[in-house]
Parts: sequence; structure tokens; C-alpha cells
Amino acid sequence: MEVISRHRAPASSSSLCLLFLTFLLSVSMAAATEKSPMQLNKAQENIMRDILGLVSSAMDSSLTKSWNTSSNPCEWSGVHCTSAASSSFVTRLSLPGYGLSNATILASICLLDTLHSLNLSRNSFTDLPSQFSPCPMKAELQVLDLSYNRLSSHLGNFSGFHELEVLDLSFNSLNDNISTQLNYLPKLRSLNLSSNGFEGPIPTSMVTSLEELVFSGNNFSGRIPMGLFRYGNITLLDLSQNNLVDDVPDGFLSFPKLRILLLSENNLTGKIPQSLLNVTTLFRFASNENKLSGSIPQGITKNIRMLDLSYNMLNGEMPSDLLSPDSLETIDLTANRLEGLIPGNFSRSLYRLRLGCNMLSGSIPESIGNAIRLAYLELDDNQLSGPIPPQLGKCNNMVLMDLSTNKLQGVVPDELRNLQQLEVIKLQTNNFSGYIPRIFSGMTNMEVLNLSANSFSGEIPSTLVLLSKLCYLDLHGNNFSGVIPPSISSLQFLSTLDLGNNQLTGTIPTMPTKIGALILSHNHLQGSIPSSIGALSNLLLLDLSDNHLSGQVPSSFANLKGLIYLSLCYNQLSGPMPELPRGVKVDVSGNPGLTICTEDSDSQYNMASTEDDFRSTTWVATVSFVVGFIISFYWAGIRKYCY
Repeated sequence: MEVISRHRAPASSSSLCLLFLTFLLSVSMAAATEKSPMQLNKAQENIMRDILGLVSSAMDSSLTKSWNTSSNPCEWSGVHCTSAASSSFVTRLSLPGYGLSNATILASICLLDTLHSLNLSRNSFTDLPSQFSPCPMKAELQVLDLSYNRLSSHLGNFSGFHELEVLDLSFNSLNDNISTQLNYLPKLRSLNLSSNGFEGPIPTSMVTSLEELVFSGNNFSGRIPMGLFRYGNITLLDLSQNNLVDDVPDGFLSFPKLRILLLSENNLTGKIPQSLLNVTTLFRFASNENKLSGSIPQGITKNIRMLDLSYNMLNGEMPSDLLSPDSLETIDLTANRLEGLIPGNFSRSLYRLRLGCNMLSGSIPESIGNAIRLAYLELDDNQLSGPIPPQLGKCNNMVLMDLSTNKLQGVVPDELRNLQQLEVIKLQTNNFSGYIPRIFSGMTNMEVLNLSANSFSGEIPSTLVLLSKLCYLDLHGNNFSGVIPPSISSLQFLSTLDLGNNQLTGTIPTMPTKIGALILSHNHLQGSIPSSIGALSNLLLLDLSDNHLSGQVPSSFANLKGLIYLSLCYNQLSGPMPELPRGVKVDVSGNPGLTICTEDSDSQYNMASTEDDFRSTTWVATVSFVVGFIISFYWAGIRKYCY
């Protein structure tokens, strides 16, 4: 046996070597195949060359560098090929955002009879080429995306697309009614016709295989048709931003797979359908900006994780279990007629809670501290009373806190120092008192701080300058005394500063150079206006009214090139008014010593004897709108705080 094994050893080694060489050869061949795709068959290569000639002039050179006559079309950007036998064929073509507009390109693409997916979104096509006829592409095409183009006229029909599963025609200008045009798509699963001009009733003549149906942003009218409930495979239904009316049908048990239901911005009425509570797959329901009435049903958030019923006419008390489900993420009930107490059971997963503009009463529950993921809290414009619960300091992921326009009172608790992520805090129009807490100085991400219309007192702390990102500071209507801290000028991103209606004394300090609106009205400031204000190159609105300012208006005001509104009324200013930039609206009433030269001036002055006379003029409404826009931009935090 020993001898035999010695003789077999060489043969075994040879076999191993042969296997290893075979493996290397197969890897090498696979790599070569991967690097060099098979050539297209001649017919499709010619078609791709024709398409190249049509698109080259429209496409950016940086995007077309791979589209040249010497390379394999399968290697061109946006082209995907599949190999079979000894050649390849095009199965996917993706050319989004290339500025294409020539319908002849579509006619050429139609000749690719092996195409499975076509993406021509974000181009400038205006018409479909005779509804894709003749078009061999239709036989195999499964995905067609023509969204964000300029398609107009009516939808036409899509006969011949027997394999089409996904059709996206959103964000075009298609219009007219939809009746039987979509009957010819037997395998359609996803249909997106959003943001067009379709009108008439919601169509119900599509195939029952549909899973996603998006009709938002059109002019569909009438009731939600009962025929819609025969589409039992629907997972996404979006009928928002139309003109639908009447009660929402209570037939959602016909949608056992429904995950997202969007009915927002219509004229829907009636109560919230009870059947929604039993659709166990539903995780998002939005029906905001309708006319829904009645109470919120118990158990509505048992399955739904994202609920938006804002801007309706819902009334009564919130159900006790509304905020407690473990999977709950967002609740928006803004601008309804809800009353009673805020439920005391909070989910630890709750991320956004918006209950503003209702008639809620009682105190903010101490148990709100259990909502440790809470980032956006809006309880504004209610009738809440009592103090801010210290437990709110446990919500250290908080980004926005709006408790404004309530009846809250007491001091701001020190526990809020843990809210280091806060960017917006709005406590205006309450009954808070005490000093401005120094804990605010540690909130270095703060962009908006509004403490106006309260009873805060003491001096304005100089430590506010540590809020280097602050762009909106409103302290008007309190009992602050002392001087305006000169260091406030280091707030380089400040765009709105309102210190009006306090008991401040002393002179106006040098202000920051990136300020958009400055309001120092209704104070007891004394001294002259510093000329350095003229260096505020981004200043839009300047209000120094109702103070005790004296002396001349600085000539540097002529440098305020972006200024649109200036109010210096009811001070003790004197001397000549400097020439201001073109188009500035000016209120200098109540300064009898001021001399105004209006010759060759495009600024609009007011010298009315009463402030009411001035503020009644129509252009004040325009200025107010601009001010409101600036304020709402920062208050609402458009960049981060909207859905």
C-alpha cells in the first residue's frame, strides 16, 4: 500500500494543478467579460447611433463624453445591456435631466424592442409621438418615467403596453378627464399622475392589480368613488390637493394592504372613518386642510405611526390613548377645535407633537419627559396654564419648542439647560417672569429666541452673545431695564432685533453688520442715533420709534441700500433728514424738529400728526407682510421644521 500511494502522488498533484489552472482561466474570462461587454447586435447598434446623433447637441459635454461613435453603446452613461448568446441588447435607458426636447428621440427609442425600463424624467418633452405608435418598445417595457417634463394636452391611450408595471407622468401639464385611457395596461402596479391638470371624477377603470395610485395636485372633483375600493392590492393611495367633496367613505377595510393614505387639501367633510382603525398595515394617514368634524376616535394611533389631521374642524377632547402607542412617531392636530387636557401618556418614540391653535387647557403634563425622542413640540395658541414642567428637560433631542400664546407662568426652569440641541424657542405672549435665565447662553445652536410679551425683568444678559448662530431675538413687551449690552453687536448673524416696549435706558450700541430688521420702539432710550447703524448693509427694516432719541439722523443712513422701511416716529430728532435709497418707506411723524427735503427723492415720507394716520396707509400692509415673512421664516424654520 505504501508503494502504491507513492506512485499515485504525482497524478494527484497534476489533477490539482489542472483544477487550479482551470479556475484561473474561468476567473480571467469572467473578468474580461465584465470589462468588455458583448457588442450589441447590428440593428440595435444602429438605433443607438441614431439616438446618439439626436441627443449629442442637447446633452452637456461632460455628460456625453462616453457617448461617442468609437465605444460600445453598452458602456454609454445611462445605458444598461443584458447579454444573451453571442450578443447583447439594451434593457434599460436612463437619461434624466439632459435637456432633451425633440420628440424624434422618442421615436428612435421606440425601436428598441428589448427595452424594459425607460427614464426620461426632468427633460423638456412637450408631446408624446403619436402615443408611441408604431413602437416595438411597447412589447417589453415595464417601467416608463416621463415625470417633470412639459407634456400637455390630454392623456391619450396606452394600448400595446402589455408588460408595463410602472407609469410616472407626474409634474407635467396634462389635462382633461380620464375615462378608459388606462384600461390597456393589464399589469400596471404603480401609477403616478400627480401635479398635472386632470379634472372630472376620480377614474376607476384601471386594472385591479394596482398597488400604488397617486393622483395628487390635480383638479379632480366630486366624491371619492366607491369603485375605488375594489382595488384590494392598494398599498399607497394619494388623492391630496384636489377638489374632492362630501364625506369620506367608510370602506377602507377593502384595502387590507394599505400603508399610506393621503387625502389632504380637499373639501372633504364628515367624520374620520372608523374602518381606518382596523387597517392593521396603515402607518401613515394625512387628511389635513379639509373640513372634517366630530371627535378623534379612540384607538386611531394603534397602527398609524404618522397622523396629520391639522386644519380641520375636529372637536371634543383627545382620546386618552392618542399619544401612548409604542410605535407612534408624529401627531399634527394644529388648528382644530380640540379642548380639554393634553393626554398624560407619552410614547417614548414620539418625535413630533403639534397641537397648536386649539382650545386646550390645563397644564403641560409632567409625563412629557417620557417622550425622550421628542424633537419638535408645538403647543402654541391654546389656553394652557401653570409652569413649564422641569421634566421637559429630559427631552434632550428637542430642536424646536413653541409654547407661545398661552397662559403659562412662572420662571423658566433650570432643567432646560439640557436642551443643547434647541434651535428655536418661542415663549412669547404668556405670563413668564423673572430674569432671562443664563441657561439660554449654553444653547449654542439657538437661532430663534422669542420671549416677547411676558413679564421678564432685570437686565439683558451680556452672555446672550454666546449664541453665535442667533438670527432672531425678540424681547419686546417685558420689563427689562438697564442698557442694551454693547456686546450684542457681536451677534453677526442677527437679522431681527426687537427690544421695544421695555424700560431700557442708555444709548444705542453699535449694531451688527448682518441685521435684517431692527425694532427698538416703545422704550426709554436716550441719546443720539449712532452713525454706525449706516454700516448695516443688509438692513431691511429699521424701527427706532417711540423713544427719547435726539440729535440728527446720521447721514450714513444713505448707505442702507437694502432698506425698505424706516420708522423714527415720536422721538426728539431734529435737523435735516438725509437722502435715503430709492423706494424707502419712511415714518418720521412726531419729530417736529426734523426737516425733510422731498425734491428729487423717491422715498415716501409720512409726517402725519398721529401714528394711527400713518399706519392706516395701504403700504404699511406691504411692509407688515415683509416683516411677517422674515419672522415666520425663522420662527417656522422652513429649512428643517416642515414635513
